[in-house]
Amino acid sequence: MITFEEFFTEKYVIGLIETIHIKGVGTVEAKVDSGNGGYNVLHGEDINIQGEKVTFRTTNNKRVMKPIVEHVKINVGAGNQEDRPVVEFDIQVGDRAFKDVMFSIGNRTENQQKVLISKQFIEGELDALIDVSADGIADKNVKVDYGGISPSGLPVNL
Repeated sequence: MITFEEFFTEKYVIGLIETIHIKGVGTVEAKVDSGNGGYNVLHGEDINIQGEKVTFRTTNNKRVMKPIVEHVKINVGAGNQEDRPVVEFDIQVGDRAFKDVMFSIGNRTENQQKVLISKQFIEGELDALIDVSADGIADKNVKVDYGGISPSGLPVNL
């Protein structure tokens, strides 16, 4: 069992916006979205599903064809749902590489960041804390400093 101090000092720390590398797509800015409990999302336009494969145009003007892992219904607000294909990509966040990371493909034309990183990935594979006051810190070996006070208000010896 780890101590409270170890939990916070040994966590990977990421910012609200991180530059990530997606194999086959390239380097893109991703918004870290702790409110998105489902899938990571990658921007896609001209989405064409043919059997068990999907083709789409994505960020960096890349044309991608991928096998569909599954389909998912996404609540896009105001009671509207959208059916999306889910595909896998190998990605790199900071100095950490991940294989077969699932992304739903949805049109994010209106969004500044064309990639969303989900709560599920942040908690699971990435196992990270989010510093919402920072951007682009995933590869900087940032340590959590609570100034001797834990988030619960209890003193800690860090």
